[in-house]
Amino acid sequence: MNVEHGKKETLKQQIVEEADSASAAAQNILERGAEVYGQAEQAVSDAYDKTAQTVSETYAQAKSYVNENQGKTILIALGIGVGLGFILGASSHRSRGGRFAQPVVNALSDIALEFFR
Repeated sequence: MNVEHGKKETLKQQIVEEADSASAAAQNILERGAEVYGQAEQAVSDAYDKTAQTVSETYAQAKSYVNENQGKTILIALGIGVGLGFILGASSHRSRGGRFAQPVVNALSDIALEFFR
């Protein structure tokens, strides 16, 4: 009976040691997961900040260009609007509008390119 009791105690001790080992491994995995999550969060935050800064700078440049070249900007916007109108109109009425849309869009593209040179 004493031998049997010793085997039970040894078995219990092994189970406790394995449970402690599994608990430590689980804790290690959780800590590593939290570390990786923090790194990913920092990378996303850095990318967002860099993108926001770039968009802000581009917006400021566009606003400056518009203020300095108001006439060109109005003509470019008008050309884009007319071109889109022809394209959209040509897509719904292929027979008559199709032959006018392509030359007008090409002409407006040439005009826009001249303004940006």
